[in-house]
Amino acid sequence: MAHTLAAVFALRDMAERARHELITAGLPGASIRVHDAGSDEFSATEDIRRDGSDSLLDNIKHFFTDMFGNHADRHIYAEAVRRGHVVLTLEGASDADIERATDIVERYAPLDIDAHADHWRAGGWQGMPQNDSTLRQGASMQSGAPSQQGTPSGNRSEAAPASQQFAGGMASPPPSGAGANVRRYPSADNLPGTSDDDEQYYRQHWSGQYASSGARFDDYDPAYRYGHSMAGSDSYRGQSWEQVELELRSTWEHTYPQSAWDDFKAAIQHGWERVTS
Repeated sequence: MAHTLAAVFALRDMAERARHELITAGLPGASIRVHDAGSDEFSATEDIRRDGSDSLLDNIKHFFTDMFGNHADRHIYAEAVRRGHVVLTLEGASDADIERATDIVERYAPLDIDAHADHWRAGGWQGMPQNDSTLRQGASMQSGAPSQQGTPSGNRSEAAPASQQFAGGMASPPPSGAGANVRRYPSADNLPGTSDDDEQYYRQHWSGQYASSGARFDDYDPAYRYGHSMAGSDSYRGQSWEQVELELRSTWEHTYPQSAWDDFKAAIQHGWERVTS
């Protein structure tokens, strides 16, 4: 299963050094990119209005939507770039390469994006809807402990404005061992685009099983697609649900540690059976 790795840095130098070490370690340079507000993928698009910051932010959001799908973390990456931070990504990596890359990137003190998002919201940021119901879990490597680089202060009276506090001015990199803030997401290739028939099929199942509880379709759509994509992968082709359930559960919990398997198992199995039955 291929994954995309993502990490946010306060300083471009730190991201570039991490990228250089990844390449030195044998990971493909073409798959490793460093993104900031001046990157070509954001500033060179024909429809961007260079006199409007909102259009730049929209362009950044569209880019991260293409990379991460509807995962709600895309809002945070877009806002991080808008605020002057730098995002490093590694696309199409295997589980083994993701593990190696994570160990490397963590040495360069990536930011705790959840802590920063909370800080931005406290300051009035509305870029990520609080009720965004898309699965919002980070990489299995994320420990939940904040990195020390640019972590917002709990005392707002002591905090500098975000653009100053997090965007630069550090004389030397702080310690990087405080937390694992490198995240991974299933590559878009692993989550097939839903055909009209598939979407209607899954929506009907959601309507009959979950809508009455107040859950939105977007809550369960990633689970349907996870089961759907796993059933169509070479790794599991020809196997029954009973044969693969434990491994699928392990992968799900490894990738989405905050989404209880039991809460989404039925939707995942339904996606699996859509392909195998």
